Amino acid sequence: MKSQDYNIQNRELFETVKVISNTQRFRIIELTQENQLSITELCSRLKLAYNKCADYVRMLAKSGLAKKTKFGKEVRVLSKIKLYKNKIEFFIDTN
Repeated sequence: MKSQDYNIQNRELFETVKVISNTQRFRIIELTQENQLSITELCSRLKLAYNKCADYVRMLAKSGLAKKTKFGKEVRVLSKIKLYKNKIEFFIDTN
């Protein structure tokens, strides 16, 4: 059954939650909450292929959940949400 079949009122939030419901994407958010990490560093920590990790980062950035910054040839990632034990805090970009 598709999500639209459930008559979800807050579709935007639902789609955002779907993005972070993947274990690896969730771990990227966890790992980049405090420090920017390069995609290479994330690959190493998550034991993922570079392309797969880069796809996950791209998806998180497109959803507004992570920020990518390029330093030369290196792309660094920083989470735009904060995870707590019982809640998630979303930071709104004012730029």
